[in-house]
This record gives sequence, C-alpha cells and structure tokens, in this order.
Amino acid sequence: MAICRYCGQKAGWLSDAHEDCIRKANEGIETLKLAISNAVTAGKTYGDIKASVETVVSGYHIPHPEALAAIKAGWSQGAEQRSKAQPISPDDFDAISDIYKMAGLTKDDIWYKTAGFYAMGFSCLIWTVLHDHIDPYQGPVRFQLQAGEIPVYGIANVLVRQERTTKSYVGGYSGVSMRVANGLYYRLGGMRGHAVESTSLQEVDYGDFLMTTRAIYFGGTEKGTNFRLSYNQVIRFQPCSDAVGICRNGAREQIFAPQQAATAEATRALQDSGWFLFNLLQALAAKDSAAKGY
Repeated sequence: MAICRYCGQKAGWLSDAHEDCIRKANEGIETLKLAISNAVTAGKTYGDIKASVETVVSGYHIPHPEALAAIKAGWSQGAEQRSKAQPISPDDFDAISDIYKMAGLTKDDIWYKTAGFYAMGFSCLIWTVLHDHIDPYQGPVRFQLQAGEIPVYGIANVLVRQERTTKSYVGGYSGVSMRVANGLYYRLGGMRGHAVESTSLQEVDYGDFLMTTRAIYFGGTEKGTNFRLSYNQVIRFQPCSDAVGICRNGAREQIFAPQQAATAEATRALQDSGWFLFNLLQALAAKDSAAKGY
C-alpha cells in the first residue's frame, strides 16, 4: 500500500498521492508563488513573510522540493516585475537577493537561470548609467573605441533589419487600339492604375552590437556592415518587445534584435530585452548630450 507523499496517509495500490491532496498542494503552490512575488515587488524582506510562508507550506502539505521550486518561480516573477518598473540600485539588488537566500535557495539556483536575475542585472546597469557609476563592460564584444569612451554593454548575434518600401500599380487596363491609317494606330483609354506601397523588413546584417558612453557600434559578420553611430546622430529610439529601433537623421529606422545567447535562459532574456535596450540607450544618449552641452 503506497503512502501519499502529501498527507502521509495510505493512498492505495496504484498511486502515491490522493487527488484531493494533489489539488490542495497545487493551490498552495500558487498561493506561495504569489506571496513571494508580492513581497519582492513591495520591497519587503523575507522576515516580513516568513511566518505566512511556513503556514502555507505546512497547511497545504507542500513537499520541500516543490516549495523551493514555487519560491524560486515567485521570486523570479517579482524580481522581473520590480526591475522593469524602475531601475534598481546595487543595494536594491542585494536586498531582493536576500529574499531567495533566506528562503533556502542559493546563487546556483538563481544566477543565470531565472528571468528575474537577468532583469535585475539589466535594471541595475541602467541605474549605474543614470547615477554615473558605470562599471566598464569586459565581455567578448570588442571594437576600437575613441579616447575616453567607455564600453557599457555588448551583445553578440544581433540581427539588424530595416524597413523597405516597394511600389506597384493596381487597377489599370490596357485600353483599345484603333487603326486610323496604314501603319498608324490610335490608342483609346488605357491607364496604369494607382500606385500601392507596401512596407516590409529587410535583413541588413547579423553581428556584434556594443553600446558605449558616446556611441553605438555594430560589426556585421555576414555582409560586412560596420558602423559607429554617435548619439547626436540619433533622432529617436523606438521600443519593441524583443528589440530596439534606432532612427538616425535622414535614414530609415533600423531594428536591432538579439537572436541567440550561450544558454536557453540567456536567449529568452535577451529576446525579451527591448525594454532594457531602449531605456539604456535613452539614458546613455541623455548623459552624452548633457556632457557635450547639446
């Protein structure tokens, strides 16, 4: 006779859990996720919610591994929401991290494995730019920078696309030709129709993307498209969910979209980083403009 893994009572011959116990535990898991998420977004400490967390775990008979998984998911959701709401400081980063540590999770459970961790890193980077505490980027994306220029963040495997407009004519007809003399014809009617324009995104190149304190760098690895775009040449940044649009003076908007990173979680984070790229570039451009007195 098997024992229910939730309540510890007999569960029958072919099952290790009662259906009611599974349902109750699942309800408790969702309650636990929400409690942790709300605590993170509200700026609470784990001490503020410890008693209620323990009550939920014991009251819903949630096994320890499943409770930790729920805490991890709730923490990640809350950290992501808080990070996107406004830039977080290094002190905020540490305080938010204390919640998962006090709950029994470690850096190995969280770092580079959750959306919340990546969002906190992105958000904190924006904070450092806004408060002039930039820690120079040391990653693999490298360009020859100008004197005094500081690398801030680089991304490999970025696809650049640009809007392309094509024109065609519809609704025309050929008309009729009438013979008016030997070898001479007169054409009646016949119209080309009206012009119809359609817009599509055309791939420009694929390669490395670097943001610095003074400019944007791109190095194409497929078509050899390379450029440095200083912030005073940009007239607008356009946020997208998975990319950022950059409009330079006198040119069509180009869309910069991260494609793939070293891990699946990093790829998901970069492909949801439009908010980060937009806000980071806005901050860098504003700082550069203020420094140069534009």
